[in-house]
Amino acid sequence: MHDLLLEQGLGRYYELARGEVTPVASSPGVRSHTWLEPLMEQAQASAQGELCALTLDVQGIHCAACVWLMNETYRREKGAQEITVNPALGKVRLLFKKGETDLSRWVKAVEGFGYQFGPARKETSKKSIDLPLRLGVSAAITINVMLFSVSFYFGLAPDQEGIFSLFTWLSFALSSVTVLVGGWPFFNAAYRGLKSGMLHLDLPIAVGIALVYAMSLIQMRTGRGDLTYFDTLNTFITLMLLGRFLQERLLERNRRFLLDDDGAEGLVVRKVVGEKLVPMKAPLVQSGDVLLVAPGDVVPVDASLLDEDANVSTDWITGESKARQLKKGAEVPAGSFNAGRTAFHVIARTEFSASPLVQLLRQPPTREGKVPEHHQLWNDLARKWVVKVLLVSAAGFLAWLPSSFDEAVNVAASLLVITCPCAIGIAIPLAYEITQTHLRRAGFFVRSADLLDRLVKVKKVLFDKTGTLTLGRLELADSSVLEGLSSPARDAAWNLAVRSSHPVSGAIARALEGHGVRYDVTAAIEEVHGQGMEWRRADGVWRLGRASWAVQGSTEKVTLLSVDGVQVARLETREALRADARKELGWLTDHGFDVWLISGDEPARVAAMVQTLGIAPDHALGGQRPEEKADTVARLDAEDTLYLGDGVNDSLAFEQALIAGTPAIDRPVMPGRSDFFLVGEGLAPIKESLARAAHLRAVVKRVLTVSLTYNAFAICLALLGKMSPLLAAITMPASTLTLLVITIIGLKAFARATTAPDNSVTQNSRLAGAQP
Repeated sequence: MHDLLLEQGLGRYYELARGEVTPVASSPGVRSHTWLEPLMEQAQASAQGELCALTLDVQGIHCAACVWLMNETYRREKGAQEITVNPALGKVRLLFKKGETDLSRWVKAVEGFGYQFGPARKETSKKSIDLPLRLGVSAAITINVMLFSVSFYFGLAPDQEGIFSLFTWLSFALSSVTVLVGGWPFFNAAYRGLKSGMLHLDLPIAVGIALVYAMSLIQMRTGRGDLTYFDTLNTFITLMLLGRFLQERLLERNRRFLLDDDGAEGLVVRKVVGEKLVPMKAPLVQSGDVLLVAPGDVVPVDASLLDEDANVSTDWITGESKARQLKKGAEVPAGSFNAGRTAFHVIARTEFSASPLVQLLRQPPTREGKVPEHHQLWNDLARKWVVKVLLVSAAGFLAWLPSSFDEAVNVAASLLVITCPCAIGIAIPLAYEITQTHLRRAGFFVRSADLLDRLVKVKKVLFDKTGTLTLGRLELADSSVLEGLSSPARDAAWNLAVRSSHPVSGAIARALEGHGVRYDVTAAIEEVHGQGMEWRRADGVWRLGRASWAVQGSTEKVTLLSVDGVQVARLETREALRADARKELGWLTDHGFDVWLISGDEPARVAAMVQTLGIAPDHALGGQRPEEKADTVARLDAEDTLYLGDGVNDSLAFEQALIAGTPAIDRPVMPGRSDFFLVGEGLAPIKESLARAAHLRAVVKRVLTVSLTYNAFAICLALLGKMSPLLAAITMPASTLTLLVITIIGLKAFARATTAPDNSVTQNSRLAGAQP
């Protein structure tokens, strides 16, 4: 990406990014844009004049530099008029002149930088608007109520009836609005939790709001508006909303980072009808339909090839890493991608309802039944907190009732105020926010709200192979062979390879690019179907391809470079592993995690991969169909598995694992069904997430311990009758601030812990299966 930006004069991107550059997803080599054609036609047909408007979703936008990049590249397009980028929603709105602008070219160019476009499906969620609005209203009211309370603290007494009564009723009215507007999310969540038989974390917050409000009303009715807790109540609600906003903001941002998954409805194909091409959704495909499959397009049903040959990849559906060379009449399995550079035609053998993609693309069922084990900690905490608050408040009221009803009410109210769960409401959400922010910078994007709680339960980490441990492309097994080639031989090999769409040729071309090779515009190179590439030039006939064709009599199963039938180089390829795969899997094993490799690829390739990565042979399974993968995960899972996969053949396994993630955000379906996704070409974010989740749990336990200690001390003061509304208004924010400082310091300690020699982040214990 760096070289591409500089080459196109877009180096200002890094200046605007200010060093905050998120790891970029691998740019897909060939991606279908069939979906764009009907949208372009619709935009031009609905235009009132010469200007057309089109809105698209975009994946990968995250900063001002991304916005500038899209504006700058669009400005260079002929007929482009205006572009509006909304990074919060992940949308772009384009204005262009009818018949002048080639949007497809611009989309492909921008996708070359790692972004992706799709039809406009993202919508502004009600929650994304609702929560900030409630927070704003509550914060504004809180400021006003605190101003009224200051007058009480500085001497405004009941004998000053007019102003005292006015300020009391204003405090009551404004506080009632805060309880209704700001308290509603907590009341609603608590009610839904009780209705489903689960004690939600919002229950103690909702109980605290209701009881403090009720006690303040009692004090107000006795004529003691100066003893109400309206200011503290408003502050508490605002802080709780702030915590909730922090909790939701980054998750929503991560979800917006991706294109929306529309399942089978999102797959668009082109049907040949006479002399026309008709775009239509995949579920409408019928047996006998003739389809044009462009490079990057997926074949939605089992079909037969109508052209002479085709190059297809089935790794998305089977996990098989090697591309297939098919001949006319051969079966093209459903889920195959056109891996070549030219389109081909197929005829559907079945209708879409009979395609194996139907089951794999279906929306996963929601899990109902017992509460997952990772929720038990928070459910137990919510229950104990509510019971403790009610018992202590009741005990304080009864203890002071013989002395005075007013004093009893005041003690009970103060107990309710000081035991409000600030740790749950803001300190802990902040801890989660900071952790998720660090993970995002490392390329680990959280999509599920409870993922960090589930990560501490992980003991087994299961990997798919193709596209997960590997990069989904080939590389030279021994690049040193290129060093022994003469300059003319390297030029010949590169010119032959770069003109071929075969994955092996792509690997050879990439390996040669750093060797000063020169492109020959005049080269008359011929592709011999099923054999390789041939170039007849002055110094002989150069061939790159199948060994038996390049060198007569050769029986090797590798690619050879030859001149006049004499071998020049043996160019063996292999799957390109992620650069840090061996290191990261070794870390997982060393820290007590059970590492498995579960693949749909051939068992022989899986066995070879196991030797390279150091995985135990009995922990590697090859030739697994989607159903078998799911069965294997279900057998291994004891609410402790993390599964990482990239293809639709992993979708059933995703449903069986405790946690499911994907590194393949350039592929349809899987990112939208995962608990997290990875951005970049490394696996280090897996280690980072497991380590940070374990450290986060330790920080949370520390915050809760400090919070309980403060509560015990404050309860003693309240029971002794020493807790006034003014003191409560001071101690609650002070305790909240203390908890925030402890949280921030505790999370900063993670960096020091991970850089210490021989420190595995969790001292004297392993990370695997860290107990809550």
